Amino acid sequence: MKPFIAIIVGTEESSWISIKQQFNVIKNAGGIPGVFLPDGDPEDIVDIADAIVLTDGPDVHPYFYGADPSPYIRSVDYDRDKFEIELFKLALKRDVPVLGISRGMHIMNVAMDGTLYQDIASEIPKAIKHDWDIRQTNPHQRLHGIRLKTASKVYEAIKDYLEVSSTNETFIHVNSFHHQAVKKVGEGFKPIAFSIDGITEAIEREEGFYVGVQWRPEYLPEMIGLYKALINAARESQYRRIERENTEMQEELLSGNEM
Repeated sequence: MKPFIAIIVGTEESSWISIKQQFNVIKNAGGIPGVFLPDGDPEDIVDIADAIVLTDGPDVHPYFYGADPSPYIRSVDYDRDKFEIELFKLALKRDVPVLGISRGMHIMNVAMDGTLYQDIASEIPKAIKHDWDIRQTNPHQRLHGIRLKTASKVYEAIKDYLEVSSTNETFIHVNSFHHQAVKKVGEGFKPIAFSIDGITEAIEREEGFYVGVQWRPEYLPEMIGLYKALINAARESQYRRIERENTEMQEELLSGNEM
């Protein structure tokens, strides 16, 4: 059975821009995609999903990382933040793989007590341009370079699709549609990609598949490898869940027979 991938989106227009693209790339990678709004009980999603994709959207409210709003912060969605942070923590606890994209990476980082730059341009004067408008700029374009550590899940996932090779780091070009960024890396995560100005462009955990990327991988051909890695992790998660359910069922049957 193909693994079921839950895509979490907000209600604002910007959250729906790439949904068709997400659907296509997940199907091409071997998964079954489904869209969920950030409401209700997060546990319901974790119960049925073999993996989760946290998508882009508004800024993460600074309340969740112990800060007050900067004058440069843009729109926020407190309820979505709260829902997705709880969802990520449950997924981590239940061994459900998660891919965080742009805002999704920020949610993962904040969920593990990390912090964010509320606005790159005002807080990092020498920063390059990161906040291109996806509605005005073709998202398939390469907008800046990044250094990607080869000792990482992301590199292992996409290396066969790259025309470059390296020992410690490799340089690739990505799209870029964000004005916030990871500041303090959350507990259990490590930064594995950086732009020339030092901004963290990807994070991941050693155990399991919990990967966050700052760019929009659904628009970049080589990133099909990242989605395939997610699907493989989802398939393994699916097997483990089925085994647990079978074990629980057998234990219930044995308990009933003993009575």
